[in-house]
Amino acid sequence: MQEKPNKWRPAIIAGIVLGTVSEIPVLNIINCCCCAGILGGGVLAYYLYSKEHIEGMAPLESSDGLILGIMAGVIGAFVQTILYGLILLLFPHQQEELMRSVSEKLLGWLERMGGMPSDALDQMRDAIEKSLKEQATMGGFLSTLFRNLIINPIFAMLGGLLGYGIFKPKKPSATQVPQ
Repeated sequence: MQEKPNKWRPAIIAGIVLGTVSEIPVLNIINCCCCAGILGGGVLAYYLYSKEHIEGMAPLESSDGLILGIMAGVIGAFVQTILYGLILLLFPHQQEELMRSVSEKLLGWLERMGGMPSDALDQMRDAIEKSLKEQATMGGFLSTLFRNLIINPIFAMLGGLLGYGIFKPKKPSATQVPQ
């Protein structure tokens, strides 16, 4: 029985896709729905891996999906953080202004709804301003990497398991008689 295919190629491809989708503006909106872009990276890793699997190799297992998802998530975290840094370098003021605009609209909506005390809204404004100032520092860059190294592997691992459920080889049922 042959060994299973190497996991690095599918994990690298899926990690690059995962990191790109998670960081590029407009594309990253897909992650608003239960980290769908990160889950999709795990599914993609398992799909690519299953396409390299041929007859006579050891059977694919759910642990393959777990490992592939974690690998793709870690690679995706580094890709996402590198893209984050590049976007900050290329468009520092545009991203800051976009975030400030979105947060002001959200806080204005909360204020109009009357569901939050004004001192809580002021604290949120201060926290947002502090976050916007820190995002371009080395500490902000490292905190982004740290956050991505936690979130991406977890959700990509779940995506790898989902990929296993979707793309695992179908076993013939007991009622089918081989010819």
